[in-house]
Amino acid sequence: MMGFFMHFWKKVSRFIGLVVIFSCAATSVHAAGIQVKSAELIDAGEGYQLNADFNIDFSAEVEEALSKGVPLNFVVEFKLVSPRRFWFDQEVVTATQRLRLSFHALSRQYLINLPQHQKSFGSLPEALETLSRVHDWIVLEKSQVGKDEEYRAELKFWLDSERLPKALQVESLSSEKWSLAAKPYRWTPNFKFE
Repeated sequence: MMGFFMHFWKKVSRFIGLVVIFSCAATSVHAAGIQVKSAELIDAGEGYQLNADFNIDFSAEVEEALSKGVPLNFVVEFKLVSPRRFWFDQEVVTATQRLRLSFHALSRQYLINLPQHQKSFGSLPEALETLSRVHDWIVLEKSQVGKDEEYRAELKFWLDSERLPKALQVESLSSEKWSLAAKPYRWTPNFKFE
């Protein structure tokens, strides 16, 4: 009886070891998505400009759709609110910027449509490097903030799934592979007044 139990225990412990190894390997795989790395407001004379950096990773399905001619439209949204203790926060400003990433099959170039111009890149990593940086974007004027007020800034970045083809819109709602939205990034800006 003791021999049977020891044999059984060895098999069970081997199985448990394999489960632990496979579950660790599964969780260490890097998931697709967008994360905010950093964001700050910089004094720019009459206003404040936003400088933000993101991590953007596409799943194989998103990369394949892009390479087959599906353009990806992204939205960057900045909000500044003044928190209220006994009422809803007062929204001071909301600014949005739309970015579009596409692949041009004839030239084998990735194109990014920025607010004022278009840039082309020879590879997807180069395009993503540019897409992941939003710098020198004037988001508010100095006249919109007061000296004695307290403010909270919020930044969001997401794939606009409503601008995908209809078949992909449905898939994007149900599949994590199309889940490209950063969690809202909040911080307290340090406005300096002269």
